[in-house]
Amino acid sequence: MITIKRLKVGDEAVAKDAIQNLKSETSVDVLAKLCTEYLREFLSYESNYFLVAFLDEQPLGFVLAYRLMRVDRDQDMMLFYEIVVSEENRNKGVGALLISELKKICRANNIMKMWVLTNESNLAAMALYEQTGGIKDESGDEVSFTYFPDFV
Repeated sequence: MITIKRLKVGDEAVAKDAIQNLKSETSVDVLAKLCTEYLREFLSYESNYFLVAFLDEQPLGFVLAYRLMRVDRDQDMMLFYEIVVSEENRNKGVGALLISELKKICRANNIMKMWVLTNESNLAAMALYEQTGGIKDESGDEVSFTYFPDFV
C-alpha cells in the first residue's frame, strides 16, 4: 500500500534520498551540495510542504508546495511548485495521490486556493492536473516571468 508522509525536521536523510533518487534531471553538482543542515532548515518552516509517497520504505515520488500568506484576507494560498514521480511509477496514480494529499491539507487549513504553473508542451503534467481537478486558465493570459539576482 502506498503511504504519503509530510517530511519534517528529523527526516533530512529521507528528503536527500528522495531528491537524489527521483530528480534525475538535477545536475550532479547541485545534488552533491545538498547538505543536512540546509534540508533541516527547509523542513523546519511550517509553510514548506515536502510530501513523499512511499511503497514500503521506497520513495516513489514527491511534491513540494509553499503556503503563502495574503495581505488582503486571512486565508492563505498554496503554491504547488513541483511534483516528481519515478519513471517506473508514472501513470500508476502516485502523482494523483500526492495532489490529493495537498488538497486535503488545503481543506484542513482553510486555504483559499492552490495553483501550479506548467507549460502547454508538458503533456503529462497537463493531463495530471486536469485529471486531479485543476482548472486551466482558459483566458490564455497567464505569463511567467523569471528574475535572477545580479551577482556582480
